[in-house]
Amino acid sequence: MANSHKIGNPLIELSTVDSTNNYAMHLINENMAVHGLVVRADYQTHGKGQHGNIWKAEESKNLLLSILLDMREIRLEDQFLINATFCLATANLLMDEYEIPEISIKWPNDVYAGNRKIAGILIENVIRGTDWQYAIVGIGVNINQLAFPELTSAISLKQITKKNHSVPKCTKVFLKYLNAQYAKFDENRAEVLDEYNSLLMGHQQQISYVYKHELRSGKLLFVEKSGEISIQTNTGKESYRHKEIELEIQ
Repeated sequence: MANSHKIGNPLIELSTVDSTNNYAMHLINENMAVHGLVVRADYQTHGKGQHGNIWKAEESKNLLLSILLDMREIRLEDQFLINATFCLATANLLMDEYEIPEISIKWPNDVYAGNRKIAGILIENVIRGTDWQYAIVGIGVNINQLAFPELTSAISLKQITKKNHSVPKCTKVFLKYLNAQYAKFDENRAEVLDEYNSLLMGHQQQISYVYKHELRSGKLLFVEKSGEISIQTNTGKESYRHKEIELEIQ
């Protein structure tokens, strides 16, 4: 890739912001976008979660950042592979650096430790016509928070390891994993998808899911390059897009 900036160069660190994704989007709108720029905050007043939800996190207790990527040399059909890349970077951080067991990726973009969510990824794209201009990758990792009143399925690194962790140190280490995984995306995109599927929650197993308010079951086969999930049912193979179904946590 032509961009020479590494992820985290530059690194903007804020005490409080409405949303790190919003901050990054503002830089794009002001023609101040730099590939690889990372915005990290101690606290977000309106952090973004899936489906328009607010990502609530206690101040200075979690890893909250957004990565700004120049996508003008990347094909639009590789959108999901960017999602896979950063899910893998997050999963590998937890598995390799902190030796957290039972790490998996719940399709499409949540990272779980066992049956509890420890991290989430949210990507916002700037697309003009058929040209992919920029991607903003928002990542939240639960580090030292102990109570999740509105997220009963959540868990943090501290809850698993039974010790406190330095968020600045976690950030520094995470940047290494982000750069390493993005380099893999540049070098071999097919390998990125294979690795994503190898960590997929329920991969090659019987699962339950909700489609149009109906509980169904089938064998989870794999996630395709398009980001659609393929499930083998009694009537044949079905493929679903994000938001069409909701996977049940076993």
